[in-house]
Amino acid sequence: MAKELNNEFDIKVRAQKHFEESVKEKVAKHQELNDRDLEYLCPVAFKSHMGQAERIGLGLSKHYSFVPTMRVVNDLRNLGYEVVDAKQVKARKKSTNGYQKHMITFEHPKYKVEGTEEYPQILLTNSHDGGNAFTLSAGIFRLVCSNGLVIKTEDYGSARLVHKGYSFKAVQKLVEEFEVTVNEVLTKVTAMKKVELTKEQQIEFAKKAALLRFTAKSYNEDNIADVVDIDDLLNVDRKEDAGNGLYEVFNRVQESIVQGKYLYASSGKVKDADTKTRKARPIKNFKQSISVNKKLSELAFALV
Repeated sequence: MAKELNNEFDIKVRAQKHFEESVKEKVAKHQELNDRDLEYLCPVAFKSHMGQAERIGLGLSKHYSFVPTMRVVNDLRNLGYEVVDAKQVKARKKSTNGYQKHMITFEHPKYKVEGTEEYPQILLTNSHDGGNAFTLSAGIFRLVCSNGLVIKTEDYGSARLVHKGYSFKAVQKLVEEFEVTVNEVLTKVTAMKKVELTKEQQIEFAKKAALLRFTAKSYNEDNIADVVDIDDLLNVDRKEDAGNGLYEVFNRVQESIVQGKYLYASSGKVKDADTKTRKARPIKNFKQSISVNKKLSELAFALV
């Protein structure tokens, strides 16, 4: 009996491991995720209702209208968008576990045509604690390095879905706005590819990018190069990113900033002869990643 139970346990463990590896492979290949895959990656998205006791515990108004994330997900699916990734932040305290902010990434097959180097994504963010409305952000995914360009969607009109009065038509309207935004952004990406930067402009861009991660008031463009290795930010990792073009420089700096591919003064102060350097860490919190990426895209578009 014990042997049979052990065998049964081993089979379940292997099956779960196979499932987890399968989901990871789907995400890596940008393949459509089903509900089981999505629930594994982002269980908070499957919260289906909210009781009165929960509302009181979270300090929510009696007028707060709960809308399940999966309702929005399925509305986007009905508009032809496929879920290709999902994340949720770690709850800071037990009382907020199950309500925390989460992000789901969508892509539409119509944009993923052969020969395309970049294609758009929709990033849906939400939380169930009343702190955030549904927000749709426009993203551009770059095939060559698996990096994304997140656009400050607010510049193109409303990107929020309020819980109260939520409807499929509201989602449809935002998706229509998103698709207009995408066309404008792809035009800007094309323009970026035509802009050449001088060495001085590249250094200035890298300094401004570094200040997106080193945000203390003591840091500025005059001293940030004494804290962060600017050459690291501009380093060429792949041949597609070589050159002085704005698009290539942007992608090199973006990858370095987001993936932590640079050294900085470990004290966080201006370097001197005795200062030790430390390897930066990647940005893993998707809220910070979206914020930094949006600001990076603004820096780049300002040069077009």
